[in-house]
Amino acid sequence: MPTSTRLTLNAAAALMLVAAAPPLSPRVLAQTPTPAVVTAGDGPQTFVLVSGMVGGVAGFHRLETLLVQSGYRVIVIDPYLLSLDSADVTFAALARRVDAVLDSYHVTGARVVGHAHGAGVMLRVAAMSPSRVSALYFLDAGGLAVNRGPVLSGAIRLVPIITRFPGGRNLVRGRFVSGLHKSAGRQEWLDAETERRYTDPVLGSIDRVVALAGRLASAQEPESLAAVVARVHVPVTVLLGDAPHDAGAGPEELEALAPLGSLLQIERLPGVGHFPHEEAPNELLQYLLPVRRLALGGAP
Repeated sequence: MPTSTRLTLNAAAALMLVAAAPPLSPRVLAQTPTPAVVTAGDGPQTFVLVSGMVGGVAGFHRLETLLVQSGYRVIVIDPYLLSLDSADVTFAALARRVDAVLDSYHVTGARVVGHAHGAGVMLRVAAMSPSRVSALYFLDAGGLAVNRGPVLSGAIRLVPIITRFPGGRNLVRGRFVSGLHKSAGRQEWLDAETERRYTDPVLGSIDRVVALAGRLASAQEPESLAAVVARVHVPVTVLLGDAPHDAGAGPEELEALAPLGSLLQIERLPGVGHFPHEEAPNELLQYLLPVRRLALGGAP
């Protein structure tokens, strides 16, 4: 399992993965071309799905569909699109923005799924607004101390210029797609349509995305990770992809959650890489839905 230098998704691709995905037909609430929040279903219980730096709201489409079919209300949030032009992009700041969204929907006691850096955002939400969350599920992530990926290099800063040259967009797109494949264990979900949904919004907002990446590189959290974890009092399930892949939770991220004691559960998903919600959404339901786990003979 790699250390917590996360999202090593190939040179130019790595820090461009902060934009969300394209519209999702009538489910879209926002009127902008790339929504930061979508909602679906009207069940009495709520799941909140929070994206990391990759995929935006469209990255949760498969899991969202399954949860709605299971009778839940689902709210999907891309905290990085919410913060695309914000000066403060710490985990704490993103958590405040997500908390404001949840407040507008009167969310309490939700089960919250956070992918990658989205887990870092929701760990802070659970600490600052305990009534919002009844359980946390981290997808290929542990306890993240800082809200950043790899160092912003000079080459990354040149990406907006590269895309303006003939063939430049295709070059960047190819590097991006290559990074997605290297970070996944199972590959069948990465069809042409999914690749487009992941890449087009980034290329369409490349200057703003790279600028955000620069602010993330210097963001300083207002409190330590240990102080945040100490204020979390709900069950936390960490679901790690067990296949070799280019991104993942390092041992220090898991050790940071150790103070949770019996509230912490760590599971590994065979053959899965950095995107459990895309690669194995049906298997993921076994952990998200307690009744389903009992029916399959698992622990509640």
